[in-house]
Amino acid sequence: MLGMKSISGSRAELRPALKPCPIRSALTLTKRRFPSAPRTVAEPIAVTAPPPPSTAAPDASAFAGVPSPVSPAASRSPSASPSPSTWTPTPVWTRTWVPVAPVPFLDPSRPSPVTLLGQPLVVWRHATAGWRVMRDACPHRLAPLSEGRLEGGGTRLACAYHGWEFDQAGACTRVPQLGGDAKAAATACASPRSCASAFPTLEHGGVLWAWLDNSKAGLAAHATAEPPSLLPEGVATFGGWSMNELPNDYSFWVEQGMDPAHAPFLHHGLGAFDYRKAVGMTGEVVKGVDAAKGWRWTHRGYEQKNKEMKAFREFLPPYGIRVRYDQDGKSLHIYTLQVPVRPGVSRVYFTAGFSKAPATDSAAPAPATATATATAAATATAAATATATAPTPAAKSEAAASAGGANKGAVAGDLKPPKAPGGPMAKLPHWVFGASLIADQDSVMMQRQEHLMRSQGLTWRNYCLNSHSDTGIAAMNKWMDMAGYPASLWGPDPQHAASWPGQTFGGWPGQPLPLERVLSRMERHVQHCATCKKGLEQVTTACRVVTALAGAAAVLAALLGMVAALSPQGVAAVGGWVPLVVVPALAGALGWAAAKAWAFREERFVSGLTNWRRIGGFSTVKGSW
Repeated sequence: MLGMKSISGSRAELRPALKPCPIRSALTLTKRRFPSAPRTVAEPIAVTAPPPPSTAAPDASAFAGVPSPVSPAASRSPSASPSPSTWTPTPVWTRTWVPVAPVPFLDPSRPSPVTLLGQPLVVWRHATAGWRVMRDACPHRLAPLSEGRLEGGGTRLACAYHGWEFDQAGACTRVPQLGGDAKAAATACASPRSCASAFPTLEHGGVLWAWLDNSKAGLAAHATAEPPSLLPEGVATFGGWSMNELPNDYSFWVEQGMDPAHAPFLHHGLGAFDYRKAVGMTGEVVKGVDAAKGWRWTHRGYEQKNKEMKAFREFLPPYGIRVRYDQDGKSLHIYTLQVPVRPGVSRVYFTAGFSKAPATDSAAPAPATATATATAAATATAAATATATAPTPAAKSEAAASAGGANKGAVAGDLKPPKAPGGPMAKLPHWVFGASLIADQDSVMMQRQEHLMRSQGLTWRNYCLNSHSDTGIAAMNKWMDMAGYPASLWGPDPQHAASWPGQTFGGWPGQPLPLERVLSRMERHVQHCATCKKGLEQVTTACRVVTALAGAAAVLAALLGMVAALSPQGVAAVGGWVPLVVVPALAGALGWAAAKAWAFREERFVSGLTNWRRIGGFSTVKGSW
């Protein structure tokens, strides 16, 4: 198990100070994702499309006793559609640990905004209590606290609008406008209405997590919750975590995580993926899709070299997918997390590692335990978002496909653990190793798929699922129907929820996003990562320095040539032929280096569009490769 460190302080100390948002409403559940359409799922698959969902709320007993705050309502007009401040997702989404960001991506020097589950949040680091997560709204005038500053040596978060200050639990500690009246200031600070809405936090496995239900019932569930289950003990991870926000809905990413068969076709020509060597997958039936516990799918490989591989895919509701591939005495472990930001936008995470394969199949991942904290989520290809975070070029293609294609290597059928970078390499920031063409392919394909389905009112019931490789997709959609997605998360009008404020891809879904938006490194990762923001500054400075040196060398070469041509002494006037040869060569080398540096900056921090056009996007077939 990865290491865990709680940074929330004791729950007994934290709970009394936490104040729930005062505005909450009960809204009805509606059908999942799109209007119902004819069912086309083939019968040979054991887990196929469930009956069309009812417009009534699903039975709350399906969620292991977790009560649902959603009550049926007769109807609701578009004008009454909820906003982030008036809609509360059902406990299946909030009464659990929600991943916020890998800790190295956070900026300890200032508060930062993040949107999760449609809720604007602010993340900041308290000098002694560690990372804190609060609603991004000052109780005074609802100004964003993420625009504020840290005061008192990092022990208080101050609003930049009027200077109100809050401690680690959200309690108001100072109202500058009442500074001359100690009694009035004490009364104001003691009022529950002056408190910022704070959430319990946990630093675990290199990720910051938040418990986004600070109601009385939510905090009671938090008091008995276990830390999220991540990779098994004994797994040697490589490269840490990746994280990106992508213009793809949660539903598509979790489907992708149960769809390993797409890899040799969509990613043909990258690493060792080759669609001509694909084989038909075989797999077992999914026995028992449980709303709270999740489910597990066992299958074989999808290419000639790994067709006898034993694979285990495990869904841990509502956010996690854990994968294990066993072959030749080794196991590749993949863990992905995917959290909805708003309809059509998701925040996805990835990590992977290797271990010795267990002696028997009995060591396959155990089903998720029925806890309210049923870990977080994503997709085995979902982390396809490792846009700038993949660690080493030696990582395997299956991990690369899951991680967003940052790495190019052998497929899962060739499980040779990559050598972890050592010495100075181990200290290099993740953006050094972050190419992500596989992530680009996944995101572009799903974005177009999603727009087609939304524009034509199609649902997963319009899919033609007719092979064993589709079993996981059918099971995942059955779970989403049981969980009432999307209505249980976004309310009765998910399209309205798509316009809720956030940091990334505002306005999507709607008109198709242009490629430059879909492939934007800045929107997908850099603006959410303190490490890459600093890296962008450093690389930009280096590019300017090299460009300036190239320009100076070119000017010097021109001057030397001019002097040699006009001087009576000729070449001797500039010291002979050596300067006339060396300086222009140096100018050319520096010019080449500057071009490469700017291209590196563009690919890592700005956009993958140039590389997409250069490589041909989906078409990477070169000759008879």
